Amino acid sequence: MIHSFRPLFFVTILLLGLSMTACSGKPTRHLVSDVCMIKSGQTSRQEVLQLMGEPDSKRMLGPDTEEWVYYEEARATMQDAPLVGGAFDPDGYNMVVVTLSGNTVTTCRYSGFEEDEFDWQDDYSWQEIEKK
Repeated sequence: MIHSFRPLFFVTILLLGLSMTACSGKPTRHLVSDVCMIKSGQTSRQEVLQLMGEPDSKRMLGPDTEEWVYYEEARATMQDAPLVGGAFDPDGYNMVVVTLSGNTVTTCRYSGFEEDEFDWQDDYSWQEIEKK
């Protein structure tokens, strides 16, 4: 009777291990909701860092003006599937551009792009000219 439980035990351990790997990884930012908390002319540099974390890129626009860019994939539902999630592409991308002057946010822009948004660029048949 005890031997019949061994395969069930191993299958249970395997499924538990697989489900735990789906939860591991780096924390996910939620740019869409986090950006709503940033107010131009009110939010400080430190508050942006607390809300959004370190930016994905920074650049100086002037001696006292800096631009921070936050970028994330709009994950497809199937990307979170254990083992096979890496085979799926994201649904799109989200980006937030924060401009700081001194210690204060001057502008904050959110942009969302769907993966197929620019597919029209692949169709240049309307531009082709036949040469005779």
